[in-house]
Amino acid sequence: MTMSSFKIYLLAKLIKNKKFFILNVALFTAIFCLPIISSHAHFQVDPTNPYDQMQQYIKINNAKEPKILKLYVTAYSSTSEETDDTPCLTASGYDLCNHDLENVVACNFLPFGSQVIFPDLNPNKIYTVVDRMHKKYNSRLDIWMRDRQSARNFGLKYLTVEILP
Repeated sequence: MTMSSFKIYLLAKLIKNKKFFILNVALFTAIFCLPIISSHAHFQVDPTNPYDQMQQYIKINNAKEPKILKLYVTAYSSTSEETDDTPCLTASGYDLCNHDLENVVACNFLPFGSQVIFPDLNPNKIYTVVDRMHKKYNSRLDIWMRDRQSARNFGLKYLTVEILP
């Protein structure tokens, strides 16, 4: 009997006796696989690993930054001459007169809820897009103000606009 035929004979014998076969598989697993598995059980990330350092670098440099544009900015108030027949309600349903805060803008190119800052006016004040303008003003922002005279005094300005992520 050659060595290869002897191996086949032993394998056939192991497979015929199911209990003995399962016991051998379990024993093989315990001897050869468990030390490998248990060595990874307490695995921790090595901060000196160059791949981990690269991941940290990518995470920091992919942080979203505000988009900065230079645009024409005007102002408007809740009067029937400047708006439709419901001057207090915006296109998003926001009630300007009820909230009475000068922190909202009308804009056609940003979605409702987008936030912008005008660093030239007040770098700490955040405005929210809640209204739309006439369709011919697709690259302009319109700041809401309480009274018409303040809006007229504001006029037309070319300002830096930071669109927050």
